[in-house]
Amino acid sequence: MKIVKRLKLNTSFALVIAILMAISLFWSFRDIYRTNQNEDLVDEIRKTAFERIALRDDYLLYREERAGIQWKTKSKTLRRLLDTAAERFTGKDEKVLLQEARHNYDATFSVFSLILEKYKQRDGLKNNPLAFSEADLRLIGQVFLKSYALIDSIGMLHDLSKKATLNALNRGVILIIFFFVCGITVIVINSISLNKSVAKGVNALTDGIKVIGGGNLDYQIAAASDDELSDLAKAVNETVAKLKQSHTSVENLQKEISGRKKLEEDVKKLYLHQQTLLDAIPDIIMEVDKNKIYTWANDPGIEFFGKDVIGKAADFYFVREQETFDKVQPLFNGSKDLIYLESWQKRKDGQERLLAWWCRVLKDAQGNVLGALSSARDITEIRQAEEEVKKLNEELEQRVAQRTAELSAKTAELERINKVFVDRELRMLELKERIAELEGRKDYRDSKT
Repeated sequence: MKIVKRLKLNTSFALVIAILMAISLFWSFRDIYRTNQNEDLVDEIRKTAFERIALRDDYLLYREERAGIQWKTKSKTLRRLLDTAAERFTGKDEKVLLQEARHNYDATFSVFSLILEKYKQRDGLKNNPLAFSEADLRLIGQVFLKSYALIDSIGMLHDLSKKATLNALNRGVILIIFFFVCGITVIVINSISLNKSVAKGVNALTDGIKVIGGGNLDYQIAAASDDELSDLAKAVNETVAKLKQSHTSVENLQKEISGRKKLEEDVKKLYLHQQTLLDAIPDIIMEVDKNKIYTWANDPGIEFFGKDVIGKAADFYFVREQETFDKVQPLFNGSKDLIYLESWQKRKDGQERLLAWWCRVLKDAQGNVLGALSSARDITEIRQAEEEVKKLNEELEQRVAQRTAELSAKTAELERINKVFVDRELRMLELKERIAELEGRKDYRDSKT
């Protein structure tokens, strides 16, 4: 798998986990809010029931019309609350308790209303409010029994609502922990695998370049995987093969090796330069309030923006046109997501620098948004280094093509000179044979004479 694809996969995992956690938080908060509302409703029902009992007892003790009127008003309020609870509560046990509570309420209302009507017609009893007939005492006893049953039903309903609230809170916590642990586990496993793959590829390239730089052009760098480092290893192997074919003399070979060593040193210097930049640049950490005013900065942040950064607006340091505030606005709306963005910023010396920001919301204990906390890294040199590497690769290809052409020209020249020397040797041999033949003929004529 390609390194870039693995990095994108890590980002996708993090995004999916963040979305799932956000959905879980929304669902949990909604569930907790609903159960809290139900619990508050039950508290209101219980409070109204107790106030209704107090008004009932007040009427029975003093037989005042005001208490009776207030009792009827509280009864209407209690009935409305019970109707609302019947619409909100969906559990089987809760519905049973609500039905019992409504039954007991209707019984107390009808019986005590009958008592009110009876004593309304007997105004003379106001002088002796504690005088009750045996029938009245039976009615009052029924009212008391049904009132106690109503309070018991409401109490049990209250216990169920508190239990539901606690269960909703536990479910939300379990879901958040589950998604967080699973997401971190997947990302860590993928990161470890990626680190091993990259380290293996880099070590193979480094060892191979050292061997090739020592003069062994027969060495082949292993390229078993399917990533960018393997592609680079294959390209190096192809380049070495072409160089091996093009070198026909020790002198040219030494020159080529020297050039490759220099090129290798340049690549190493560039790599070390990039690595030093990444290791040496510490993170900038900045804090802003709800109005996006800087309220705190660490030493690298003060070193970058200047000592007077505290109290200034964040957009004071923006350069070029950018939509930074639009991207981070969800944080100030209460979002808990980790937001990544890149922004051009003005350093204290006026230089424009590209910073990579990771931003997260800050809240108080009550969940109110206080501002945002952001960390940043200067990635300007990294972008420039990428351009330099690209340019260096292009120059390497041009140098290889140029040296190949020069070597071909020198080879053709040597072949031409060699051909001239061979032709001259052949002609000298022919002349020697001809001289020998002429000398032989002269000796023969002398012997005849």
